[in-house]
Amino acid sequence: MDWMMIGIVSLVVLVGAIISAYIISNTISNQMSELYVMLMERELKGGGKPATPPSKTKKEDTSVVEQETVKVSGINEEELIKKLRQVIDEKVEKVLDEAKHKKEKLLMLLDVARGYTLGYITEDEYNAFLMKILSELEEFKRLWLARFPSQKDREKLNLMMNYIAKTKLPIVLKSKDGKETIALPPEEALIKITNNINSALNILDELISSRGENPAVTPLEIKLFQECEKLRSKIEKLERQLEEYSTLT
Repeated sequence: MDWMMIGIVSLVVLVGAIISAYIISNTISNQMSELYVMLMERELKGGGKPATPPSKTKKEDTSVVEQETVKVSGINEEELIKKLRQVIDEKVEKVLDEAKHKKEKLLMLLDVARGYTLGYITEDEYNAFLMKILSELEEFKRLWLARFPSQKDREKLNLMMNYIAKTKLPIVLKSKDGKETIALPPEEALIKITNNINSALNILDELISSRGENPAVTPLEIKLFQECEKLRSKIEKLERQLEEYSTLT
């Protein structure tokens, strides 16, 4: 009985010793971890900051930054404006030649309309080509106004595009009472299309001539223009001779 009690007491003491050792070891480990973290934080705070040279005053720093910003900004803006001007000049430099090219495109549109009248071109094909022409005319309008910013020219260009837009098929007329619409047959539609295209061509001729350029593009137009120039020079010569004669008499 005594030996049994001694064994039980010894076992309890042993278990208690083991538990105490575990608790002490765990406590020491936690304290060492906290100490390690503390030392690392202190090292980072103390030695992590790089040495900085003596700085200028806040006013001086602001002045230097503003000067550098203005300088860099000035260079960028100058280069930007220079490149922008170069791009614009390249675009609008030959706008008068572009106007003549648009005349040729309108004459092509008239040929396509003739092809529709003769049955070689469908209504959808004509309208698709018309949309392409209108898109090109819109771009041309922007170029022209960039080169010649004029309200009068703007109105003429809008009128020209309006004439061309009216050539979209089918050409429809309203009845006298306005309640019914009638689609014109191809032959009559061609007459309307031709009138509108000719009106647009006349506007282009006016715009080109107003800038001192010869608007002629087709061989016949060029020949007629040359003949007109010859007749104009003869008339001017006759007028001078009449003035000289009148002064003598």
